[in-house]
Amino acid sequence: MEVLEGNAMNLTDADRAYLQIKEKIITVQMPPGSVIQESRLIDELGLGRTPIREALKQLKSENLVVVAPRRGMFVADVTITDLQQIYEIRVELESLCARLAAQRITPEQVGQLKSLMVEYQRSDKGDRELILSLDRRFHQLVAEAAGNRFLCSEVDKFYNLSLRIWYLAINSIQSQDFDVDAHFEIAHVIETRDYHKSEQRMREHIRHFHDTIRLHL
Repeated sequence: MEVLEGNAMNLTDADRAYLQIKEKIITVQMPPGSVIQESRLIDELGLGRTPIREALKQLKSENLVVVAPRRGMFVADVTITDLQQIYEIRVELESLCARLAAQRITPEQVGQLKSLMVEYQRSDKGDRELILSLDRRFHQLVAEAAGNRFLCSEVDKFYNLSLRIWYLAINSIQSQDFDVDAHFEIAHVIETRDYHKSEQRMREHIRHFHDTIRLHL
């Protein structure tokens, strides 16, 4: 699955490399701890060495890539400690997003949220990758509706770290583990501009993710 954000016409080669490599890491096509070979990425992506190096540098700043002196470059590993620390940040950032979204969401964004809820209703709940894709879009929409680009950027960074953990456990998780009902409830309280409940329900939703994924790692 490849996700290209923004207007594809305006993307540089470094942007394309970044988005494609990030997607490979998040969806564990490039598993945690695996060696990153620039020559292989050049062949796979059809891009030059310079944009790929720029992309890897950015991914390193996002804790998805690590450099080991005299050993090379690797996809960052995932530990239980990582899970706890990611949770501690996400629960604060995303509950803030939900509160701000309830105060600032635009009519157009309300329409996007409603359309996404319709997709949820029609989706096959047994299709794990589809549900993860919808979950990703849900959290992106809420972050965008918060109306703070710096907050949105940080939410995206830490959401991607947690999404990679979902993909690591994707073969053992069950459909009920995704807490889909929370999305409908959060969407409703944001739409009705109940910012207290929006913040509280998002906090519970992030906690559910943390508690659930610990059982599968």
